[in-house]
Amino acid sequence: MKNKKIILTAAGFLCCSLIAVISAVSGTTTAYLSDHVQVNNQFTIGNNTTTVEEEFPTPTPVPPGESVVKKVCIENQGEVPCYIRVALSYSEDIISLEGLDTVNWVDGNDGYYYYKKVVEVGETTTKLFTGVSIDQEAENTNINVNVFAESVQAADGSIPYKDYKDAWAHYEGGE
Repeated sequence: MKNKKIILTAAGFLCCSLIAVISAVSGTTTAYLSDHVQVNNQFTIGNNTTTVEEEFPTPTPVPPGESVVKKVCIENQGEVPCYIRVALSYSEDIISLEGLDTVNWVDGNDGYYYYKKVVEVGETTTKLFTGVSIDQEAENTNINVNVFAESVQAADGSIPYKDYKDAWAHYEGGE
């Protein structure tokens, strides 16, 4: 009886050892205990690039009190839709902007004019203005009108901003 127990114990141990060796070689035991998946995520950063487009005739002497044509719009040459704003600086001899588009552009009272619509890739804004009036008392021989344009992407990742105010607030860290 004692020999029979020894033989059965040895046979059981041998079977267990044999199963362990076969499982280790085939990897089936470890497959039940672990899993591994590798994913390679590739993405690119959107690039928004704008260019100031203007119609401005070769400067000729403009008498004080007269106007000069200067049509300004902004083109989106980037890779993503964007919102655009423009800051203007000019010499003191200019008294007003002519043909100011107040339908599509809004004065933000912060030194910028904001274009209210999303500008798609390859599209251009409407003209911000079409000319400038020279002061009757102008004394400068050179009058400067500088146009500075900025753009911000129209979406935060895949989530579009609700309007131009939301986009610029996010850009400036307000939201």
